Amino acid sequence: MFFRITQLASVLSVSLIVLLLAGIASAKSNYEPGTQANNRPDSGSRAQGEQPGPEAAGVGKISELGSQLRETQTQMNTADSRTKELERQTSKLNTDLEAQRGAASDSQARFEDRVRSAYKGQDLAGISLVLDSMLSGDSVRVHTVLDGITARMVINSRGRMQFNQDSKRALRETLRQLNQKKAEYERVREEQRVRAEKLRQRKAESQVSVSGPGTKKDQMEERIAQLEVADEAGEITRPPATTSYGGPEIQEQQFLIASEDIVARSVEPIPYERYVQIYKTAAKRYGFEEDWHVLAAVGKIESDHGQNLGPSSAGAMGPMQFLPSTWTEYGADGNGDGEANIMDPEDAIPAAASYLQAGGAPEDWCAALYTYNHAGWYVREVLGVAETYRQQTGDDEIEPYV
Repeated sequence: MFFRITQLASVLSVSLIVLLLAGIASAKSNYEPGTQANNRPDSGSRAQGEQPGPEAAGVGKISELGSQLRETQTQMNTADSRTKELERQTSKLNTDLEAQRGAASDSQARFEDRVRSAYKGQDLAGISLVLDSMLSGDSVRVHTVLDGITARMVINSRGRMQFNQDSKRALRETLRQLNQKKAEYERVREEQRVRAEKLRQRKAESQVSVSGPGTKKDQMEERIAQLEVADEAGEITRPPATTSYGGPEIQEQQFLIASEDIVARSVEPIPYERYVQIYKTAAKRYGFEEDWHVLAAVGKIESDHGQNLGPSSAGAMGPMQFLPSTWTEYGADGNGDGEANIMDPEDAIPAAASYLQAGGAPEDWCAALYTYNHAGWYVREVLGVAETYRQQTGDDEIEPYV
C-alpha cells in the first residue's frame, strides 16, 4: 500500500514541476522582441500619393521607438512580476522542505523504535535481519521473522518513512528548478532594462532632431519631471486608463472584471475615416475640438485605430485600451444604445476624451496624458504622434505639440 502511495507522491511531484515550467515557458514567450503593433501609416489625412516630409518621418521614428520602448517596459515589468512570484513559491517550498525533513527524520526514528520494540529482549541478530530486509524491500522475509501483526506494523512504518523521503527529494528537485528559472528571469529582466535604456537614449536623440532645442520641448520635459515626482510621492491617485505593467495575476483579475462587471463584446470593424469622425466629435463634445489630434494619437498608440484590440499583458482591451477596472468607473455610452461597451469605438473614444478632460485637457495635456498612463515616455510619444497629425492636416493655427 505504501509503495503505491510513494509512487503516487512521485507522480504528483513530477506533475507539479511540469505545470510550473509550462507556466514559466508561457510567460517567457512574452519577452521576445518584435511583437509590437503594426504601426500603419494614416494615409486618410494626406493627399493620395503624397509622401510624408522629413519632420513627419522623424516623428514617425519617435513613435516607432516609443512603441518598442513600451513593449520592452512591459517585458521588463512582466519579468519582474514573475521573478517575485517565483520568490514567493521558493520561500513556500523551503518551508515545506524543512517540514518534510523533520517528518522524514521522525519517520526514521519511529521505524527504528518499532523494530526494536518488536525484538525487545531478543538478540541483536534478529533486529539486524529485520532492518536489512526492510531496507532491501524484502517484505516476505520480514513476515518470516515477525508475526503477522508486528510485520504489518513495521512495514507500514517503513512505508511512511519512504513516502516522506520521496516527498523530500521531489520538493528539493522542484526547488532547484524554480531557482534555475528565477535566475533566467532575472537575466531577462536585466537584458530588457539595458535595452530600454538604449531605446530611451535613441528616442531622446530623435526628439531633439525633430523638435530642436525650442522652449516647447523644454516646457514639456519640465512638466513631465514634475508629474513623475508627484507620482512617486503618491500624489496622483486617479487610476490610469491603461498601463504597460502586467503579469498573469493582474491580467486574470482584469479578465474577471471584464466578464462579470462590464460589457466587453466584439463589434464590427470600422474604417479609419470613421475613427477620425469619432475622434473629432468626441473632442468637440469634451471641450478640445481643435486638439482632436491628441485623442487620435492616443488611439493610434493604443490600438492602431482598432487594429490591435488586445487584451494586453495588463488586461487592457478595446480601441483605447482601457483597463476593465477603470472602465467600471469611467466607461461611457457614447452612441446612446444603452450600454457602455469597452470594445466599441463609439463608446471607448468618448470615454477616453472624457477621461482626458477630467485629467486636465486641454489646458494641461501633459497632466492629462500622464493620468491616462502613468509614464513620462507615454506623454512624449502621444504628443509626438499628435504633432505628426497636426502637420499632416495642415492645422497651422494650432500651436505645435512638441
